[in-house]
Amino acid sequence: MKVMREPNPGWQGEGTVLIADDEESVCRIGKMVLERLGFEVITAMDGLEAVNLFREHADRINCVLLDLAMPRLEGSRVFDEIQRIKPGVKVILCSGYGADESVQQFAGNGIAGFLQKPYRLADLQEKFREVFQGDQFKT
Repeated sequence: MKVMREPNPGWQGEGTVLIADDEESVCRIGKMVLERLGFEVITAMDGLEAVNLFREHADRINCVLLDLAMPRLEGSRVFDEIQRIKPGVKVILCSGYGADESVQQFAGNGIAGFLQKPYRLADLQEKFREVFQGDQFKT
């Protein structure tokens, strides 16, 4: 993950976010940024762990930052399981592939947003601000 600039501290969120990404640095830095923005953060290092943690904490998770390429259970299957457990939960997809390729398979499934990897910390904050201030999909 490239760190180009610090996020703007002006906006604050609330609630619990599950970060599902097999890159330890992405989980660690994402957790740090989102906690600074006011969120409680749970992290998962693979798809199976993400589903299990989501199932365990579904009542309090209001957003998932989901990498599409993960071991043990790919992101698309994680997305399907999460939607079965808690339909309508906000999911922000992230991938090294472009938004068109990545999001196409989820068309009509209520994706809250997309972040192209590697993303800047400021991009992470801006995407969460967009998602929590409006319900439309933005890339």
